[in-house]
Amino acid sequence: MSVRPISLSCFVLLVLALAGCADEESSTEVVVGLTTNMAVGFDFHELERTLKVDGVVAQSELLSYGAGSLLLPAELRVPTATEGATIELSLAAKRLDEDAPVVTREAKTRVLGGQSLLLPVSLDEACAGVSCAANATCVAGACVDPFLDPSSLAAYDPAWIQSAEDACKTASSGDPALVVGQGQMAFASLAEGEVVPIEQGPQGGHHVWLALRVTGLRQMGSKLKVGGFYPDLDYELPPFSSQVTLRKADDHCEIYGIRFQVDRGIAVGTVRGLPLDIDFTLTDPTGDAATARTQVVIAPL
Repeated sequence: MSVRPISLSCFVLLVLALAGCADEESSTEVVVGLTTNMAVGFDFHELERTLKVDGVVAQSELLSYGAGSLLLPAELRVPTATEGATIELSLAAKRLDEDAPVVTREAKTRVLGGQSLLLPVSLDEACAGVSCAANATCVAGACVDPFLDPSSLAAYDPAWIQSAEDACKTASSGDPALVVGQGQMAFASLAEGEVVPIEQGPQGGHHVWLALRVTGLRQMGSKLKVGGFYPDLDYELPPFSSQVTLRKADDHCEIYGIRFQVDRGIAVGTVRGLPLDIDFTLTDPTGDAATARTQVVIAPL
């Protein structure tokens, strides 16, 4: 039995066809883009999330702010599904020790073969306490059909998360900016050159309580760096860094209870009554950042 050799041109066409099929198979997906304009860790602390494919539960989990598993905005990749499969997502945002959710949301769509789609799903502050009839869900304060036609969805682009709005960084929040204040339990104004009291901490160091008002930076996952310099002593305090979550407050966000040690590596008696320059840098997960500097005077004895 003889086998007829395949021509080079036919072989090339065959390889291209197989590659095209592979590309189509690999690009068939739905990615859920989860966002909220509510303050995670303050307005709600837990998120129950259930994902179904063709009516069968594919994922069911409880995300917790306290456990570090609840970070928004975020994306959820739907397990591999065949063309035409129905995707259903149910969300319930809750406060700690409360059974009734603050906000619920449902979203549905279908898989399109050979296309990678972004399914946007938001938890909206305007939907807090809103109850919709069966087969409806709350979006921007109104009850609507949870089904989104796949033809209306944008192609998935991993860059979507860079511009996603959240509780603190919105289209109207403007450029990143910081206003320096003071306070352990709330933000209070702090004048340039103001005399500030210091407290002794549990480990023996002395600190001042600082605060920030923030605009134009993400509510979650931002990195705060604080450093200090005593100009009269030509002494630089070692800086510290931490990841922070901002609290939503009217048209801005805040963080307070920033404990900054004023006698790291230096005797507290040496710095009393002296001016201290304090520098702040806050950088969010997208790389946007804001800086601020203020001078305070350490309270004398």
